[in-house]
Amino acid sequence: MLRIRFTPALLLGLCLLVAINLCQAAAPAFPEVMFILDGSGSMWGRIGEETRRVGQETKRVGEETKIEVARRVMAHIVPALPGEVKVGLTVYGHREKGNCNDVEILIPAGSDDRDALLEAVQGINPKGKTPIARSIQMVTETLKSKEEETTIILVSDGKETCDDDPCGAVAALKSTGIKFVLHVVGFGVGEAEQEQLACLAQAGGGTYFGAEDADALLAAMESVKEDVTRQVEQAKTKTVKAVSKIGKLALNMPAAGKISIAAVTIVRTTDGKVVKKASSPEANSLHPLMAGEYEIVMGFANPNYKDPTEVSYGIWEVKGGETTEVNLGTVAFNIAASLSKMPAETVTLTAASGAPLVTLHSHGNGYYLFKPKPVPAGDYHFSITYYRSPAPTVVSRDVHVSAGKETVVTLNSGIKVKPPEAGGVKGWDLIPAGHTDALLVVRRGWDNQEPLWRVFAVPAGTYDLNLHLEGMDEPLRVGEGLTIAAGDLLEFNTAL
Repeated sequence: MLRIRFTPALLLGLCLLVAINLCQAAAPAFPEVMFILDGSGSMWGRIGEETRRVGQETKRVGEETKIEVARRVMAHIVPALPGEVKVGLTVYGHREKGNCNDVEILIPAGSDDRDALLEAVQGINPKGKTPIARSIQMVTETLKSKEEETTIILVSDGKETCDDDPCGAVAALKSTGIKFVLHVVGFGVGEAEQEQLACLAQAGGGTYFGAEDADALLAAMESVKEDVTRQVEQAKTKTVKAVSKIGKLALNMPAAGKISIAAVTIVRTTDGKVVKKASSPEANSLHPLMAGEYEIVMGFANPNYKDPTEVSYGIWEVKGGETTEVNLGTVAFNIAASLSKMPAETVTLTAASGAPLVTLHSHGNGYYLFKPKPVPAGDYHFSITYYRSPAPTVVSRDVHVSAGKETVVTLNSGIKVKPPEAGGVKGWDLIPAGHTDALLVVRRGWDNQEPLWRVFAVPAGTYDLNLHLEGMDEPLRVGEGLTIAAGDLLEFNTAL
């Protein structure tokens, strides 16, 4: 097994690496520019040429080839781009005649070396065809992995000579989701060429510029430069999101559970202050709160005007601008008619780990004891403390509760001891077979027989029964191997 020893130096290096990555992730994304220049043979044509009469002679004025004008304009515009902009250069038709594959990316997209780009421009020697669609396709292939939009500037002095439908080709590339915008400059072109080049710009989501001379070419390039400059300024402008310090706490429970809840109290943990108390909350309630930690206290309803029984449902963090979901499940009860009059005084839901969660008392009226109870998701045991019994009786184990769901606890098995003719009974114990500790301990009061002969819900199983009689120091085992099946109420006759 490879073991890495984290020395202070290594930990510092890791921290620095994380910091660097965070800084890089936060850096603004600036636009990039890819120039596609026409290197076809027609770029040796002259632009802006005119003749003038000087004395007895006619002289040409402004003799400058298109490629020379392009070099001069590029030498002006490239250095003028904002320093944050990375550049690239692609040329077509500059190496051989008649080859539609004569496209070369001289400076890959994303370069900071503007001097190398201008040097490459100066070295362009026009020769061949005009494979515009091929050049755009080659460039966009290199842009697939880029998150930001790349501005492509195409300068051409003629129509496509290799592809029958260059507009369709550009539209197809645009539809792939590659992030680029294509601006096109028609340099000294006729109407037919202008129509096709304008179509290319439209398909590429950009603008077409017509340029008949050096000044117009420079103006077109300046216009695109201004657009790129605006993108740079936008990237520099930080968008600061003001995060609200107000969050929300959503308390959700199955609808049946709301009958048991008289109130929900929300307590700020930093100072113990009650910030909100909602009486009779709906099954789904929303509570706006300042960011922080809060304790949720559920108030279970009690009869006879008794105050709610308050139970903490833990501490929850509320974050500004976010909603904290507290999703509860519900324990519901299905009680057989034969057990409806059992002398239940207290009911308790205890976490399977052993910590009691909810304990409710009858207060002389058992109305709320078996109403559905909203509780956090988890596993629970359910127990009943019967009238005058010294300890609770676990009647259902491993009750699984899921958030948003209702779990039903069915109580349909139990026992009823018939009073003996001899009398003198002080109480009785129901003991699971093979054990020594009683599951159910029943004792009478000093003044009457209650609740000895009532019905008691117990889990299905096999039991022994001990009777406690007056005048006897030890119990009398009157029943052994008593079987109580699910759905059965066992009526036991002591035969005394």
